[in-house]
Amino acid sequence: MVSAADLHAALKRHWGYDEFRPLQQQIVESLLAGHDAAVVMPTGGGKSLCYQLPAVIGGRTAIVVSPLIALMSDQVEQLRVAGIPAAALNTATPPGERRDIMRHAERGDYRLLYLSPERLSMQATTDWLSHVPVSLYVIDEAHCISEWGHEFRPEYRQLGKLRELFPNVPIAAFTASATKRVRHDILHQLQLREPRTFIRSFHRPNLRYLVRQCDAKSQPRLLLATIAHHAEGSVIIYAPTIARVQETVDFLSSRGIPAIAYHGQMNGDLRSRNQELWMTDEVRVLVGTIAFGLGINKPSVRAVIHLSLPKSVEQYYQEAGRAGRDGLESDCLLLWRKADAGLLAHFVTAIDGREERERAWQRYHTIREFVESGKCRHRQICLHFGETPKWENCGMCDVCSPEPEWMSAHPSHVSIAKTSAPVKRQAVPSALLDHMRAARRDLARARNIPAFIILHDKSLEDLCLKRPATRDELLAVHGIGESKANLYGDELLAALRAFEQ
Repeated sequence: MVSAADLHAALKRHWGYDEFRPLQQQIVESLLAGHDAAVVMPTGGGKSLCYQLPAVIGGRTAIVVSPLIALMSDQVEQLRVAGIPAAALNTATPPGERRDIMRHAERGDYRLLYLSPERLSMQATTDWLSHVPVSLYVIDEAHCISEWGHEFRPEYRQLGKLRELFPNVPIAAFTASATKRVRHDILHQLQLREPRTFIRSFHRPNLRYLVRQCDAKSQPRLLLATIAHHAEGSVIIYAPTIARVQETVDFLSSRGIPAIAYHGQMNGDLRSRNQELWMTDEVRVLVGTIAFGLGINKPSVRAVIHLSLPKSVEQYYQEAGRAGRDGLESDCLLLWRKADAGLLAHFVTAIDGREERERAWQRYHTIREFVESGKCRHRQICLHFGETPKWENCGMCDVCSPEPEWMSAHPSHVSIAKTSAPVKRQAVPSALLDHMRAARRDLARARNIPAFIILHDKSLEDLCLKRPATRDELLAVHGIGESKANLYGDELLAALRAFEQ
């Protein structure tokens, strides 16, 4: 039996955290005890640690099914930096490397191995897995298995055979956005046995939901007013089409606002470069389609702006939830136009299958009610996901509180300085923060990895507050474990010394 002290020691050693977040320890202990699990935890709630830590402690390999290649790559790199052996197998893995990974996996060399659902559906893959010492199957983004989910993927349906092929291996399903109906479907499709169910509240009290029906003139004005108000934080703007993404980037640039684009038809290298520019605060505003965001964990996003009606409440909740992960107040604006509803309805009528078309109509009517009903936004979201709040008035939406003054401003010119500092929890010296942000960027470029893998923003701020002078003092910084200190400690301490001098 693993003790709580052992869990906390591993948490500190590999991740550099002193405490678990809500529900994390209970989930870890349940998985280590061999139970099936269904976990619903909001975006940014710390889901990945819930299955990564049991894999480290358990000493065998956890197989993680993940839908995005880029997300797999980032997860694997973060684990390696934390001193945890991990790998990924997907369509982008070269044949020679694939053979090496499979050989190492059979020897039990990895604690975590990431697979795409397409690869896991192959007979050859499941035959091979019978030779791998597997401790746990993890289904990430598990709502994709349900036709009632907002991101149904047919290849996820094949995952139901895991129970039949590996009856003695626990299965854990993780998702951030599943209604009660989708949760029941997940349990049924994966054939979970007496699963332990863990559900965090869907209420995000630090987010202010602001919904406004716009026209062609008022939407650009509100967009500029929002960016002007959040000039010291990062901003995500969701546009409905690739053409609107580029139009919005051009519009903002014409107003002196540096902004970058992100969409599925961009070259992969350019997409990664743009994401990195935004993650490292070189450019504060990113305009993207729904292709942007899965797996993004940036704490200091102060505003998420939607320029059209999302196709479902689940989609909106997941995308808006990328704001305010550091717990500070942040704004989520939904600036929709009547034409958006007509376009959504057009797409629904074009769906071939009768049952899928009916489900799409349900999602359509629900999102229309969300924006038009005049009821508390937070309460509507909670009720949608099967949670009944005890309160009626949230005080943090356009229905329950007065409209912010800045929304009625009329900015004609807005400029966001490239080096403006993000919103901070404490008084972090801005010059030191800029210096260490540049040092982090140099470290990341030298290793060809994203800067957030070196240090998250919260860790960077804690580093600047504590100003460690020794390796032991460095280990007291939030998010710096032993492996990360060994890899980057000398250079981080040298950068601090250079600033002091």
